[in-house]
Amino acid sequence: MNGMDKNRVWDLCVKKVNDELDANEEKEFEKIKGYKETQKALRQVKLIRIKSSNSFLIQKIDKEKNWKHINRQISQFRQVRNFLMNFSKYAAIFLIALLVGVMVPKLFTPESQETKNRIELERGQMGKITLSDGTQVWLNSGTIFEYPTTFDNKERSVTLIGEAQFKVTHNDKVPFEVKTKTGIIKVYGTTFDVSAYKDDPDLTVTLIEGVVTVEKSNGNYLATLKPSEQLRINKHSGQTTIQQVNTDFYSSWIDGKIYLNRTKLSELVIMLERWYNVNIQLVGDKVGDIEVSGTISKGKSLNPFLKILERMYGVKCELKAYNNKKDEIIISKN
Repeated sequence: MNGMDKNRVWDLCVKKVNDELDANEEKEFEKIKGYKETQKALRQVKLIRIKSSNSFLIQKIDKEKNWKHINRQISQFRQVRNFLMNFSKYAAIFLIALLVGVMVPKLFTPESQETKNRIELERGQMGKITLSDGTQVWLNSGTIFEYPTTFDNKERSVTLIGEAQFKVTHNDKVPFEVKTKTGIIKVYGTTFDVSAYKDDPDLTVTLIEGVVTVEKSNGNYLATLKPSEQLRINKHSGQTTIQQVNTDFYSSWIDGKIYLNRTKLSELVIMLERWYNVNIQLVGDKVGDIEVSGTISKGKSLNPFLKILERMYGVKCELKAYNNKKDEIIISKN
């Protein structure tokens, strides 16, 4: 390519995709656009932009920590190191994709159904991604999600630790599988919620619409769910239970809300800890058995809810703020 610097090629490709080339740069790009290296760079920039448009953040992200994690992953890919040294030039295109954890190096490898991407969201973070088949996935706080760049015509499989809601694009020939350490959820096109956090005692599958089949991790059949049914599998005993539930409680979090209907405080604080990245301690007999009703919005401070909790349920909420660790909330009987 007449010795043109690769960084310059990337610079021109990024500006081309963003429609930011001036007259001189347009002429410069015209001279190199026919080269294979230029076409490859242009495809990769467009792919990253598509990934960015399919992802968004709901609430705060630790930018520095996410960048450090991604940078560690990228360092092993020699062909993009020079580009990354000048990454700030392209931040406007890549920022959203990077912050939700879409692995940039995976996008630079040849497109293949074997290419895996990994998203890690810490507590206080939430996000959404659209997969290659059009399936939409909402990711809750503290979730790890692995998925291929593209699905083939034989398998649609993803891996989950944490919680996600899936709106699966229908394909009656190729099932969509969500693999967890406790079980496998299979569907052909439906909407459902899976909660599979490491520190939770149960795997929970809640069907919002359609039909899902749940198997053990070894592939043995467990159950088929109908809308508004929820399956719980105890990770230790393997015991399973199916019950009718109000799906609003298990699906409203994707809109940044929690709808409560006589929800036990012990269950609620687990969600609040993940949403607000705090530690909550319940002190006293039966404090965790208090049943709470109402709505909590993630876009608002937790303080108003704590005040309502004090006035309506006869408890005391004490907030301890720290500089070097998570803030702590202590809820006790008055």
